[in-house]
Amino acid sequence: MKQPPSDTREESPGDSGSDPTQPRIAGALLVVTGLVHLVAPTTLLGLAERSYRLVLSVDFEPRQGASTRVRALGLGLVAAGAHLLYYGGLLPSDK
Repeated sequence: MKQPPSDTREESPGDSGSDPTQPRIAGALLVVTGLVHLVAPTTLLGLAERSYRLVLSVDFEPRQGASTRVRALGLGLVAAGAHLLYYGGLLPSDK
């Protein structure tokens, strides 16, 4: 089984010194957020409806198929988060 790339990176003189764990933390948050979108789309739509009414004083009524679109968004979030967790960044390292 292929192992994920290592997080050890050599620092060059012009390196910004960014923390290599930040993309992995962001990836974990994206996966959790995506799972919530996949598991509870109607709850999220209800929360959006109440928030729009309370904060913006606007009526928000989800149209037919809104739950499916929320789930599709969740799938994208899980995929993006899994990529960041595996590779530790947007692009795989050459090492």
